[in-house]
Amino acid sequence: MLEKEVKDVYIEKNTSVSELVEKFSNIGGFTAQKLYHACRILEEMYREKCTKFLSFPACIVATGIRGIIRDMVKNKLVDVVITTCGTLDYDLARIWKPYYCG
Repeated sequence: MLEKEVKDVYIEKNTSVSELVEKFSNIGGFTAQKLYHACRILEEMYREKCTKFLSFPACIVATGIRGIIRDMVKNKLVDVVITTCGTLDYDLARIWKPYYCG
């Protein structure tokens, strides 16, 4: 169980996003590791010619990731989107007024 040592991630002046994500593979936190694995899966999906699914819960849309999802669909980076109906609530809320953190 205690096989992988947690190592601090250091960012140098010229560290690229790709290099930073690669460093996430050695972080002890679950979120950073999930981001690392998600990036590797995306790379593999784009290398292979397969149908690309994007699935997410509605709460992701409320965090500001909405624009990234929109751009992924607009730029045909995904073929199929699966989400919960709560996503519509967040979209509707932003029609009338700005959406704030907190």
